[in-house]
Amino acid sequence: MAKSPWSTRGSRSVATVAAYSVLVSNTHAQDTIFSGHGFATYYYDIENVKACGTDFVNQNQGYVACSPGTARSLNQIGTNYLVAMNNTELQKNRKKYCGKRVIVTVNGEKSTLPFFIGDGCERCGGGPLTGPWNPVGAPGLDFSYSALSELSTQACSAGHIELSWEIADEALFQFNTDY
Repeated sequence: MAKSPWSTRGSRSVATVAAYSVLVSNTHAQDTIFSGHGFATYYYDIENVKACGTDFVNQNQGYVACSPGTARSLNQIGTNYLVAMNNTELQKNRKKYCGKRVIVTVNGEKSTLPFFIGDGCERCGGGPLTGPWNPVGAPGLDFSYSALSELSTQACSAGHIELSWEIADEALFQFNTDY
């Protein structure tokens, strides 16, 4: 997870602090179109195809929900920053969510990683909003293993982490969401 320029020892230049301030303020400037709190898990990884005892070859070849008209796999999209959200919510309005920036907060720290919605997650729509972790159904998001590892050192050992998220009305990736 990206650290705040104020959390490290030593002096920082005015330019570094100013650049970080612009990044944070731009993150908040976008309208939030969906938000939540729950659990993050991983389901693919295009760079570390075999990680944490999992082989992601088959998952990486799967087509994403945000590209139904022009079928595109995770490998073809070519990034580990694609995120899957509640599939039921996504299918209600793919144009609203697909490609939009996802801002996640883990342990009180907002990530500056360039996450965007690209797929649907069945587990992410199940379970009570305030319930404990349940691998069959718990609200949340799905990430690549590498991205989840950037957010928490517990990605492999626990298999999931708690987080909150906002989906901003800012496109980071373009999908053809039409059939």
